[in-house]
Amino acid sequence: MKHVNVIDAITTRTSKRKYLNKPIEKEIQLKILEAAKMTPSGANMQPW
Repeated sequence: MKHVNVIDAITTRTSKRKYLNKPIEKEIQLKILEAAKMTPSGANMQPW
């Protein structure tokens, strides 16, 4: 796993406005969903 410096992550963050019309591999989709499950939620309510 790549180590990301918090300051670098904050200062280099960008918003994406254009996307490729290309499917995302199932393995990558699953990794994203697994990571999303680990994120904090308001008052730890975890509405998902």
